[in-house]
Amino acid sequence: MMTISPAKINLGLEIPFKREDGYHEIRSIFLRTDFGDDFQVETFPLSNHQIPEFQLVSENQLPQAKQALFDAVSERGNLTKNILYKSYLAVFPHLKVPEGVRVHLTKRIPPEGGVGGGSSNAGSLLKFLFSKISLNQDKQITLAKSIGADVPFFLQENHCIVTGIGENLEPIQVAKGHGILAIPSYSLSTKSMYDGLQRSLQKTHDSKVWKTLTEDVVRSLRVGDWTSLNGKLENDFEKIAFQVHPDLKELKSGILQEGAVYSSLSGSGSCFFGLVAKEQDQLPLLNSLKSRFPEMDFRSFSF
Repeated sequence: MMTISPAKINLGLEIPFKREDGYHEIRSIFLRTDFGDDFQVETFPLSNHQIPEFQLVSENQLPQAKQALFDAVSERGNLTKNILYKSYLAVFPHLKVPEGVRVHLTKRIPPEGGVGGGSSNAGSLLKFLFSKISLNQDKQITLAKSIGADVPFFLQENHCIVTGIGENLEPIQVAKGHGILAIPSYSLSTKSMYDGLQRSLQKTHDSKVWKTLTEDVVRSLRVGDWTSLNGKLENDFEKIAFQVHPDLKELKSGILQEGAVYSSLSGSGSCFFGLVAKEQDQLPLLNSLKSRFPEMDFRSFSF
């Protein structure tokens, strides 16, 4: 059965400090969108039950500037570097009946865009494989976290407040919303973005405290008052992104000037998004942005 492996956007992303384990503490709200990759998985018997076998059949529907990034880790490149292959290998020892896995993937979520492309695909595959084994939820989260910090979120069906390095997940009620995703032709290195923050090491920490998430913000999310989030839910990576690519500052300003009521960098970038007050504002914003930034790709989404 074909499913959607969804992209995510971040409402707010605070990186308060670096942890002793080398990871950075994050505080954010992750929203699942209806924009994503077509994803289908099937199993097949192995000739030798001791040897895992993974196959990927993909169609690349990414913007042209992003296609090479995916092809490099697809069946057309080095498949052993693909996060789906790594996910399969991580679960293989737990399978009661060892099986091969074949994934059919239509790739639309841009890699290195801050919208969870690889992590979403890994989460979709893990959900399928976890249905075949006996692992409690904590162990599932631990295994998912070993694949990637954002992967545990994609095991969920809800929007979530996300803390820790991405493993602490608390469902949150968010009104239905609509927006436009802007996809620059270039990427921003996650490592270089974190290095640019220069956060100090903190020995003790509390992953569950997020002072920015005040009662009025929670209410705004519940009723869909996106305008009031401006200045309250911000992405710490934006300042660095603007330094590396000053045109991104112009992009954010343009998104707001053309009709969005809230705009932000997603994750560590390079994608930006804009939210609209009502659904009928979505198409005019899309058309305006395509006209204003003809060199860039845009996608509409809802959540």
